Amino acid sequence: MCGIIGYIGEENAAPILLNGLKKMEYRGYDSAGIATLSDDGILLLKDKGKISEIDQKVNFLDLKGKIGIAHTRWATHGGVTYENAHPHVSCGLEVATIHNGIIENHHQLRKKLMDECHNFNSDTDSEIIAHLLERYYKESGKVKKALLQTVQTLKGTFAFQAIFKHEPNIIVGARKDAPLVIGLGKNGNFLASDIISFIDHTDKVMFLDNHEIVVMRGKRMNVYTFNGERIVKEITQVAWEAKETSKEAFAHYTVKEIHEQPKTLRTAMHQNSKKVLDFICAIKEAEQIYITACGTSYHAGLIFRNLLARIAKVRSHISVSSEFSQNVELIDEDTLVIALSQSGETADVLESVSLAKEQGAKVFSILNAEGSSLSRESQMNLFFNCGPEIGVAATKSFTGQLAVIYVLIFSLVDDSKMSNKLFDIPRNVEKVLETEKNIIKIAEKYKDDSDLYFIGRSIHFPIALEGALKLKELSYNHAEGMAGGELKHGTLALIEEGKPVIVLNPKDHTYDEMLNNISEMKARGAKIIGVSNRPNGMYDDFIQIPKVDELLYPIVEVIPLQLLAYHTAVLRQRNPDYPRNLAKSVTVT
Repeated sequence: MCGIIGYIGEENAAPILLNGLKKMEYRGYDSAGIATLSDDGILLLKDKGKISEIDQKVNFLDLKGKIGIAHTRWATHGGVTYENAHPHVSCGLEVATIHNGIIENHHQLRKKLMDECHNFNSDTDSEIIAHLLERYYKESGKVKKALLQTVQTLKGTFAFQAIFKHEPNIIVGARKDAPLVIGLGKNGNFLASDIISFIDHTDKVMFLDNHEIVVMRGKRMNVYTFNGERIVKEITQVAWEAKETSKEAFAHYTVKEIHEQPKTLRTAMHQNSKKVLDFICAIKEAEQIYITACGTSYHAGLIFRNLLARIAKVRSHISVSSEFSQNVELIDEDTLVIALSQSGETADVLESVSLAKEQGAKVFSILNAEGSSLSRESQMNLFFNCGPEIGVAATKSFTGQLAVIYVLIFSLVDDSKMSNKLFDIPRNVEKVLETEKNIIKIAEKYKDDSDLYFIGRSIHFPIALEGALKLKELSYNHAEGMAGGELKHGTLALIEEGKPVIVLNPKDHTYDEMLNNISEMKARGAKIIGVSNRPNGMYDDFIQIPKVDELLYPIVEVIPLQLLAYHTAVLRQRNPDYPRNLAKSVTVT
C-alpha cells in the first residue's frame, strides 16, 4: 500500500521526489520521507503525518543531491512513528532503503543481525533490508552481488529500492509480488511503484516482473533475474496524459472523476472487436467460469454473474479474491477465471490468479491499468481505459468495468439492439449529474445519521452494496447494503423512527416487490429515499434517474449514490480523496 519513487539524473532530486510523493498521496499513507545522496553522504528527512505538514516542518527541498529515494508509508509492522517512517538506514548510514510489502522472516533475520551487532532504530520489517544490503556489500564490495544475496535471503512480498553512500551514482531495486516500474526520462530515470509519480517527466516505461532486480548506474541500467541472469526489457509508451492527474476546476479528485464518467464510459465501450470475440469464445468453450475480484470490482463481478445467467444462460461462480483459495480444488484446466481489477496490482487478486494458473486454468482479465502485474499474468485482457483514478474510492473505474461487461454480454448473445441502447447510456449519466443540487440537499438532511441502509433486488442488489461501500469509505457513516428480500431476516429489527433507507426502485420487474419492502419499512417509521425513474408517494425524498432499459439501470443508478457519498463526506468535513486507513491499491494481504 506504500508509494515508492527513486530518481537518478541531471537535476536536483528532492523537488522531483517531493512532487512524486504528492502524486501518490491517493494510495493512502500515514508518514513520508526522502533520502538523497550528496557529497556529504546520505541525507534523510522524514516524519509521520501528511506530506505538506512534514515538508513545512523539515523542508524537503533542503536535501541536496541528484540521486534519491522517497516513500509514503501505510503502517503494517510497527506503529505510526517517526522511527517507523521510511526511508530506513543501516547502522553506519551506509545504505538507505524504501520498501513496499511484508517481509515474513524479519523476526529471524533481525535476531541474527542483532547477534552480529547491528542496531535497529524502528519496529518495522522493512529496516531489515538496509542492514542486509550493508552486510553483504561490506563482504563483497559489489552492489549487484549484495542485492542478489539480499533478495535470496528475504521471504515475503517486496518492492524495494536502495542507495549506497560509497556508490554515488547508483540506485538499485528489486521486485517480488509488489509493483515496480522504470521510467526513462530525458534528464534522468525513475524507479517507482506507480507511473503517476513520474508521468510529468516521461511516458516511456519498463515494467519489472516478479523475481527481477535492476541496477541503475547514471543513464545506464541493467535488469537481472534473482539468479543474476541478464534480461532485456521492452520499452512501453503509456497512454496517460499528465493533465489527467489534475483536479482542474473541481474541489476534489473524487468529484472530478464522478463527472468524467460520461466520457470514460464512451471510451470503455469502444473495445477491439477481435479481442471481444476471443473473450466470448473462451466463455462459450469453458466448462466452468470463476469470477474473482475485491471491493468495488467484486460488486461489478456480481452484476457480471447476474447477466451471464440471465441473458447468456451461462453458469458462473464468483469469489471475493481473499477467499478464492477456499475454492481452488474445484479449479482445473477446463476452467476460465475472469479477474476484475482497477489497478491490476491488488495482492489478493494476483494470488488468486497465481493459484488458478497452478491448477491449469485460463486467466482473462478486465482492468484499467495496461502493463500492470495482472495484465502481464493474464492470457487476455480487456481494458476500460478510464485513465488514472486518483480518488481512493473507485467511481469511474466501476462504471468502466460495467461498460466492458455489458459489451461482452451483448456480444455473447449477438444483441445489436441492446448494444445500441448501451451507447446511449453516457447521455443518461449526464442527465443524472444535472441533479447534483438535489442530491446535496439530501446529503445535508441525512449527513449526521449514524446508520443508513441501501436496499436493492436482483441486479440492483450489487449497486446497493456499492452505494453502502461508498458512503462508508468516504463519510465514515455506517452503511449496509442488502437484498430487499432479506429484510425480514434480521434487518427489520434495526428499522425505527427516522431511520434513512435508500431504495433502488426503477420501474422494472423488481418494482412491485420493492414497494412491498418500502411499506414494511414505512410502517416502522423509516425515511425512504427513492432512486427511481418514477416518483412515488411513499418516498420521503426522491432522486430521479432517466428511464433506460432495465438491464442498464446499474450504470445509471450508481451515479447518484457516488454523489451522495461524496457530498456527505464534504459536509462532514472528511477528505473524500484520502479516506482514513484506506489505500487505493491493496498490495499487501
